[in-house]
Amino acid sequence: MDNMMRSISYLLLASTMPLLKVEASLAQELSVEDRACITGAVAKLPQVAALKIEGSRAIEGRVLEQPQSQGLRKWNVYRVKVEIDVSVAGQRSTYVFNCRHSGQATVIQPLGMR
Repeated sequence: MDNMMRSISYLLLASTMPLLKVEASLAQELSVEDRACITGAVAKLPQVAALKIEGSRAIEGRVLEQPQSQGLRKWNVYRVKVEIDVSVAGQRSTYVFNCRHSGQATVIQPLGMR
C-alpha cells in the first residue's frame, strides 16, 4: 500500500509540473519596471485581512522620453497601467493603478476599482 501512495504522489506532482512551468514563464516575461509597478500597486491595496490577490497584470506600458532642458541629459519614464484582481469573502474586484517608473523611483496612483 505504501508503494501505491508513493506512486499516486508522484503522478500528482508530475501533473502539476506543466502548470508550474507556465506560471514561471509568465513571471519571467515581466520587465523589471512592470514588477516594480505591480509590487508598488499591491502595497496600495486596502489593508483587509481577508483580501486575497487572485492575479495581476501590467498593460499598455510605454516609455515616455522627457525633453532635454538647459544642458541636462535626457531621461526616460516608463508608464504602465496595473490591474490587481482580488477577492474578499467570495466577491471579486479589480483595482486599477497608474504607475510611473524611472530609475529607482516608482509612483503609484490609484485610478479606481471595478
